[in-house]
Amino acid sequence: MAESIVSGVAERLGNLLMQESNLLSGVSDQVELLQTELKLMQSLLKDADARQDESELLRLYIAEVRDLAYDAEDIIATYALKVASRKRCTCILYEGMTVPKVGSQIVNIKAKISVLITSFRDYGIRESIIQGGGSSSSWNEREREQRQTFSHLERHSIVGFDDDVNELVEFLLKEGEGNIRVASICGMGGLGKTTLAKMVYNHHEVKQHYDCFAWVYISQQCQRRLVWEGILFSLLSLSKEQRNGIRQLTDAELADKLVQVQKEQKCLVVLDDIWNVEDWNNLCGGFPGNDSKSQILLTSRNKQVPLHIDPESLLYELQCLNDEKSWELFEKIAWREDSKAKTRMKDLGKQMIGYCGGLPLLIIVLGGLLATKQTQEKWEDVLRHVKSYLYVEQNLRINMILALSYNDLPCHLKPCFLYLAHFPEDFEIPTKELIRMWMGEGFISQIQHGGRREGTIMEEGVGERYIWELVQRFMIQVGKRGSLGRIKTRQIHDLMRDFCLLKVQEENFLHITNVFSLKQREGLICKVRRLSIIPESGDNSLKVMTFNKYPYLRSILHLLPPYDQPYFKDFRFKKFKLVRVIHLENFEKHSRKLIRDIGCLIHLRYLSLKDSNINKVSSSIGNLRYLETLDLRILNHSRVPNVFKYMKQLKHLYLPNDYNVHGKLELGNLCYLRTLVNVQPNTIQIPTSFQLNRLWVLKVRTNTRAQDTIQILVSLISRCPNVEKLNILNSIKKKLPEAHQFSQNLAKLTLFKTRLEEDQMATLEKLPNLKILNLLYEAFEGKNMVCSERGFPLLQSLFLSELFQLEEWRVEEGALPNLCHLEIVCCPRLKMIPDGLRFVTTLQKLEIKSMQKSFKDKLDKGGPDFDKVKHVSSIAFQNCGRE
Repeated sequence: MAESIVSGVAERLGNLLMQESNLLSGVSDQVELLQTELKLMQSLLKDADARQDESELLRLYIAEVRDLAYDAEDIIATYALKVASRKRCTCILYEGMTVPKVGSQIVNIKAKISVLITSFRDYGIRESIIQGGGSSSSWNEREREQRQTFSHLERHSIVGFDDDVNELVEFLLKEGEGNIRVASICGMGGLGKTTLAKMVYNHHEVKQHYDCFAWVYISQQCQRRLVWEGILFSLLSLSKEQRNGIRQLTDAELADKLVQVQKEQKCLVVLDDIWNVEDWNNLCGGFPGNDSKSQILLTSRNKQVPLHIDPESLLYELQCLNDEKSWELFEKIAWREDSKAKTRMKDLGKQMIGYCGGLPLLIIVLGGLLATKQTQEKWEDVLRHVKSYLYVEQNLRINMILALSYNDLPCHLKPCFLYLAHFPEDFEIPTKELIRMWMGEGFISQIQHGGRREGTIMEEGVGERYIWELVQRFMIQVGKRGSLGRIKTRQIHDLMRDFCLLKVQEENFLHITNVFSLKQREGLICKVRRLSIIPESGDNSLKVMTFNKYPYLRSILHLLPPYDQPYFKDFRFKKFKLVRVIHLENFEKHSRKLIRDIGCLIHLRYLSLKDSNINKVSSSIGNLRYLETLDLRILNHSRVPNVFKYMKQLKHLYLPNDYNVHGKLELGNLCYLRTLVNVQPNTIQIPTSFQLNRLWVLKVRTNTRAQDTIQILVSLISRCPNVEKLNILNSIKKKLPEAHQFSQNLAKLTLFKTRLEEDQMATLEKLPNLKILNLLYEAFEGKNMVCSERGFPLLQSLFLSELFQLEEWRVEEGALPNLCHLEIVCCPRLKMIPDGLRFVTTLQKLEIKSMQKSFKDKLDKGGPDFDKVKHVSSIAFQNCGRE
């Protein structure tokens, strides 16, 4: 890990020298020499990191190098901050006094590093060649190779689960006697309880049997309110506005509503990873005791939990794999393809999986490690490392295997992996935000993508490659997928997270804290560089926090639940002068103003205030000229300043849902802008000659009072020729822009509350690359809709929701030739499914939700419309029980 820290510091110093030499006036020569010394140290650390278990002395050397690298960055970043501040104030009276002091500090650190380099060489540590990044074409080639080589890994099935799945499905399909029934999967961590539960949950017979579904993660910190809300949101498929209404209910009202839904509908609720009986006693008020066809599927490490809930419930205890099954699973992971090497390496593989004790997680992680090493010599080297541990206790064996996989990570991936410890247990980590935090921290460097400056397109591509590498090594898991196939969220297995927490503590990489420990730490003098505030159950009061003792912070994440935010009474950004990442989701400031001193944070790259209660944004954010991501999707109507024109590095701009501005927002300088969300076209100004060529995501909120809405909208989208995702919210009334006025790259289009009076399918079906179309909540107010022959040539997913006036939908033969997924929700006047769907042979998944019972009955087997959809492999109904 020290190697990656030193490498990162050297890279960031180099960027500062190239891009902002004026901020290092007087000390740039010393900084350049220090960077050279750090690169020399980096060449030694690869060997040193691998051998640090040899002696305590070597571990101390490595820790000292890590701290010196951090100290060097602190000194130089602080100096750059002072120079920038004085330049803004046109005051340089004391700059001459600062230069000698900083120069002396740099020389001192450089001397200490030189001594350590000598010590490493005396210890026998060998230098290694530092690999460069290569060209962008070689990066693309590597990415293609990895996706081809490892594409099967995500789809691998855990061996030996077929009988388990069948037994659990059979139990869940039986009609109960009026009492809620429970099926349980129990066993130690890493056996595959959640994997088995997902296989059952997604089983096609289960999907057809139940009306509503919910999956919630319980974790060790069981928060009843969040669990109940999560279940209800899933069962009812609620909109954001409806969810906010649910959050206003008392606990008793929430429990009553949850019980009512489970009595009225046939629901399957999965409680994943419930730890103890007390957690169930805390949650059980949200489940009906009788008169219900709903059922619960739970996973637990403690079989006393299901026995306490219902002694006669189905209790499925998973066991460790035997030798045969262990080898079968290992084979699926460890070899990319059939090869002669299998014969020679089979004995090596069997020796190594013997250390896994039949635990599937460890076999998968070890297989993922060996899949990157396809020679006998490399396998022998891994075996030597495994054999160097003599532990037999289960916990030590787990950490041994996970440590092997971690130690084998390339230098650039280690801090990316450790960064996952910021997030709570069972948290679904948003991929986009994670990559942008990595970018903000400097973990994704220009070297990694050939030194080209192409906005975020190349950088985020590198970030996605990093994530794929971690997935391929089974160090993180795939969570939810987006509509275009990209992975929206990631998760980390509990055991992997436990290991990650150990490593961040060892490396002094991150401090994870609740309120109590944070108050204790305030009195300590400690160089905390990353801080994640995660509450324990019922402990979320931060009213008196002042953060006086954290001048070295690089990132601060505030991850409190959305329904009970604490107020920060005295929050001052100027205390975090070196910070690069601030994520304050659900943050509440008692004054409700984003205070002016945020403009002091010139090193800031990432700022998110999503779902916070700020109603006024300070104009000082215009000083944040390095800012790349700004998320202002705050809860209230807000006033935003016209300062974005100064933030020339901005790549992702999320405006408030509802905002006003004095004059017009000038966006003509934002050459690298890739995401623009919640923009009101009538509030912005873009020069006639300027185009947002790099913009990929655009979300527009039209002004319903404007007379020339369509002209303003056309003017905006014509400036965005490469947009792939477009959302249009609020009324347009008459019609959409013409097909040729949209980006020809448009792949996903969402219309919400546009209240179109005329059928616009004739326009939309001409978009050549459209793959996903969502028509949501009064997007169309007409009665008839027609999809013409050869229309929508590439459309794969169509979502029709809350089109209250729609009565007839016609699909001509030859239309929608690639449609795979169709979802119809709450279109109460729609009489029947289109007859033309019988010709859409590609349709694989049909979901019907909150529709009339008569509509559902027509589609059931034997119904008059079943013949239209009998070729569809998966048909699911939800909330279709009443007229």
